[in-house]
Amino acid sequence: MKYVILIMNNSEAIAKLAADESDTWTKEILAWYEKWGAEGKLIDGGQELDDASKAKTIRASGITDGPFIEAKEVVGGFSVLETETMDEAVDIAKTWPGIEQGLITIEVRPVYVR
Repeated sequence: MKYVILIMNNSEAIAKLAADESDTWTKEILAWYEKWGAEGKLIDGGQELDDASKAKTIRASGITDGPFIEAKEVVGGFSVLETETMDEAVDIAKTWPGIEQGLITIEVRPVYVR
């Protein structure tokens, strides 16, 4: 079954990283993609989204600049996993670098199949 992991950045925490910490974190993320891709659990390698300030939000009242979501985290990217169960997808998502430091929040959702 396919599961999307929504990768939500804590922009404030990420902005506080020193350059060497940011470089280390980036290497950890690339290693995460390499590991789960090699194990056949990651589909299409994931996608990083551009800065949230470049977003457009569409509502019944019109279109506005930026996401203006009432949340500390903003979706920074997504990946699609193919696993046997939700529990397996969650176990993989829990290994995403930066969760333990509060840099990232992950949401796992099954892909709806009609």
